[in-house]
Amino acid sequence: MLFRSDHCQSKRGGYRLNQIPRIAADFDGNFHLENVPIGRVSLKVSFIGYEDQFLQNLVLNPSKQLVLNIQLQEKINKVDEVVVKAEREKGEPLNEMAVISARAFSVEETRRFAGSWQDPASAAAAYAGVSGGSDERNDIIIRGNSPTAVLWRLEDINIPNPNHLSFSGSTGGPVSILNNNMLANSDFFTGAFPSEYGNANAGAFDLNLRRGNNEKREYYFQLGLNGLEFGLEGPFTKKHPASYLASYRYSTMALISLMGINIGISAVPLYQDLTFVIDVPTKKKAGRFTLWGIGGLSSIHIEDNPGFNGGAEEKRDQDLGSDMGAAGLTHLIFLGEKTSLKTTVAATVLHQWQEKLVFQETDSTSTTILENFNKNVSIGASIHSQLNTKLSAKSSIRTGIIYDHKFISFIDSMYVYETASHYVNLNLKDNYGLAQLYSQFHHRFSEKTSGTVGVHAQMSTLNTSFAVEPRIGFKWQPHRRHALSVGAGMHSQLLPSLTYFYQTYLPTENRYIRTNGDVGFTRSVHAILGYDWSIIPKLRMKVEAYYQYLYDVPVEPTASYFSMVNAGESIGDVAVRDSLVNDGIGQNYGLELTLEKFFDRGYYFLLTGSLYNSTYRGSDGIWRNSAFNGNYNLSALGGYEFKISKKNTLAFDSKITWTGGARYVPIDLDSSAVAGETVRDYSRAYEPKYKDYFRMDIKATITFNGKRASHSLALDFQNVFNTKNVFAQNYNPETNSVETKYQLGFLPLVYYRVEF
Repeated sequence: MLFRSDHCQSKRGGYRLNQIPRIAADFDGNFHLENVPIGRVSLKVSFIGYEDQFLQNLVLNPSKQLVLNIQLQEKINKVDEVVVKAEREKGEPLNEMAVISARAFSVEETRRFAGSWQDPASAAAAYAGVSGGSDERNDIIIRGNSPTAVLWRLEDINIPNPNHLSFSGSTGGPVSILNNNMLANSDFFTGAFPSEYGNANAGAFDLNLRRGNNEKREYYFQLGLNGLEFGLEGPFTKKHPASYLASYRYSTMALISLMGINIGISAVPLYQDLTFVIDVPTKKKAGRFTLWGIGGLSSIHIEDNPGFNGGAEEKRDQDLGSDMGAAGLTHLIFLGEKTSLKTTVAATVLHQWQEKLVFQETDSTSTTILENFNKNVSIGASIHSQLNTKLSAKSSIRTGIIYDHKFISFIDSMYVYETASHYVNLNLKDNYGLAQLYSQFHHRFSEKTSGTVGVHAQMSTLNTSFAVEPRIGFKWQPHRRHALSVGAGMHSQLLPSLTYFYQTYLPTENRYIRTNGDVGFTRSVHAILGYDWSIIPKLRMKVEAYYQYLYDVPVEPTASYFSMVNAGESIGDVAVRDSLVNDGIGQNYGLELTLEKFFDRGYYFLLTGSLYNSTYRGSDGIWRNSAFNGNYNLSALGGYEFKISKKNTLAFDSKITWTGGARYVPIDLDSSAVAGETVRDYSRAYEPKYKDYFRMDIKATITFNGKRASHSLALDFQNVFNTKNVFAQNYNPETNSVETKYQLGFLPLVYYRVEF
């Protein structure tokens, strides 16, 4: 069903909440409510033979129509007459195949949560079992797993890292390309996810782009530290329901720097991104076509402090950047009353580069040396076709195929001072594919019991690695306020693509060979038990206990601490080693608690806590903490909103984050003094950890709703106590001591937004 609503245009117009009439949908399921009072409204949707759905706290302002796509679930009991009071719990995933470790992710949360930078990944760090990598990046660490084990999916297509200034093999970055103004409600999974999600061991972020308003042209403008952006949407013509939606953003700091204003930092991030959706409904026989795309360009120039080398003044500068894009065409068609086919074809690109320049100056000469240069390019072609069939009111089946083909190009070279020439470590072009098949059956045994069973299979053309992964989920609701859920499944994942093409030099044969070409998938088994208690309306408690066993983890063939479970532990390219073998193992287990008060009567809160342990065993046979074993997470956030007049509101939001300190490899001070640089003691890898991470954020937002435009002004004070959270430690040869670098301190941010 498609719903749209207009605000009240005059003081005399509109209805009181209990006076809004019932509106019947047309043949295509569309309905339109007019003269609804501005502010927060609730909507109940009913249809004969389907469960009612109750949507609450929808925000309606006078400058923008509210457009919703609503899906109803078929009732399983057929009787002559029944009175049902039903309501879909907020937070429940959109995907009906998900029964545990999943929740719906609303765009409103990214806007509301303090300290989230309006970034979906940063907002997700407030959920149980999830923590962020650092203040500098938005990596998602789920239940002690590597952030590289997270799957990003947009409009049913597996996409590369959707962040600006990303590094090879990583899944995070300092600024997200994903624009929350363009996103629709989405799903976030933290384990035992349904069979349609593959090539991931930790979790999945399944994102959807919203469709534009096909009745009225609308605009918005937004200004904040993370960018200056402008968006528009509307119909192509009044006679056809086709619509467009587009948004462009440019780095605010880059814009200020171009104006010649000194912003106090030498390394100014330059980035811009664009998102668009063109939605074209046609006659029923032709289906619905949607053209969509996102893209971002980013770079940064970092100047190092000058030093001295052999009487010459020496300075090292670094240029790095990344470009990312994804565009696709989606076709949805109904093959009868109970079957639909959705197919998406897409192209993706990820371009990452890094170069280091050395400037040497004496009284008579000036020399510039390109000390290091690497460039990684991955161009992808993807297709995802999914068939959904409603077998009956109780049963449905979902089957699909996913194929991703990558064309890669890797260049890596370094300058050798002894020979005064460049040494090429890697220079190759190649391609490979990953095919995935899945099928999942969902059955509702009764109104209280439902279950899913499915299988996922995937094969890589790199080395014909093959995996068949059964998945199962079961939910029992003995009482309308209580539910027990269990989920289990097998999962597997490819390594970052650069790992497979890493070359090792054989001095005896004076040639390079690929030593990681035969490395298989990293595999895991998930088992989760959950309990959900709806204490009172709008207040729920959720507890989940989980165990994850990882096996076939790539490690070095000789005795070593190294394991790919720690990939992405630090900022920079994911570490690559040669001659890897699938002999490593690991395990993650823990207990999570969520207490959530959904927004109602002007306030909300979300309290989450996790106790967990994440360990692994490398080729040396020693069990160690993983790099992400912080042991505990605690997040508390909430907010209150009240009206300062009939059309204007003021909201206060706050967030507290407390997590166990990051694990690290300690510095061997004596060896560092001899070498004159940082030398680490790998025999104690990830044994110590930094002090606990703590941060508090506060946000205030005031909204003015005028007749033709709505204005919002937000002040977001991040790390209000200026807590010094450790970023990294390195050896300082000048003081012969360990030097500690800290993450972001107190940071005030201002956002302004207008819709018209």
